[in-house]
Amino acid sequence: MSAKTIPTVLMVLLLWGGAVSCQSKPEKVNVQTEGILNVDVDVDAFAAILDASREGLLLDVRTDREFAMGRIRGAMQIDFYRDDFQSELEKLNPDVPVYVYCRSGNRSGQAAKMMKSMGFKTVYNLEGGMGAWARKQPIEK
Repeated sequence: MSAKTIPTVLMVLLLWGGAVSCQSKPEKVNVQTEGILNVDVDVDAFAAILDASREGLLLDVRTDREFAMGRIRGAMQIDFYRDDFQSELEKLNPDVPVYVYCRSGNRSGQAAKMMKSMGFKTVYNLEGGMGAWARKQPIEK
């Protein structure tokens, strides 16, 4: 393992252990004893998790117009406001980690709760959404 990947691996291990939480809203961290992880993470942690991840689905739940204005590289989109949003989620593999975001974190937070109730095992919600991401990370157009 290279010295460059060690900090990233450590960050992921801390998240899995429930040791990392949002300082302003620690109640958002929710690690279930059944092995289900549904957690809101800040931009730095979200980026580190994406960098360290070998598998998973990066999911943008914004509208088509928002998605066309810019997105995180590699994201697929399912518009939260579509009538068939839940049925589209049902087509996804609940055993594959999902990294979800929207414009501000509200819709993606709701989507994360919905996915948890549908049996998704691992869901990371980008706290602050694309607004927060764009201030720290590059976006793809």
